[in-house]
Amino acid sequence: MDNIKLNAIYAFMQCAKDYSHARVKSAGFSDTEHRICAYLAANDCVSQDNVAVALLMDKTTVAKAMLSLENKGFILRRQNSENRRKNDITLTDAGKTALGGSIDVYDEWTDKVCDCLSESEKKQFFAYCVRLGARAKQINEENKK
Repeated sequence: MDNIKLNAIYAFMQCAKDYSHARVKSAGFSDTEHRICAYLAANDCVSQDNVAVALLMDKTTVAKAMLSLENKGFILRRQNSENRRKNDITLTDAGKTALGGSIDVYDEWTDKVCDCLSESEKKQFFAYCVRLGARAKQINEENKK
């Protein structure tokens, strides 16, 4: 029975990835790069560590994607004036332009998937997602100890 639950969650996530992948790729991003740039579009001038924590991504994965994004001219890294060991990351105009047509792809997919739910069911679903996400994060943190 537990395998059925995991398969349902995995299938849901995989469908989201499949839906968005073509648009993300045509915009010039890998899926990881796109997630980072979408985050930067909403949270300008943050550190690389903040990005990794916020997106629940491995620091090495973020570092590799940041290098690629910098080489493409999509992000700019500047040394933090208060802490020279940190860089402030911002999305460049080229990054904003590239991101433009694909930034809402995840919201678009979610809206299409959830159109089979009533408004109250949508609110409940997202409330469950928030609670489950917080619990999953807590379990992962406890597991690291």
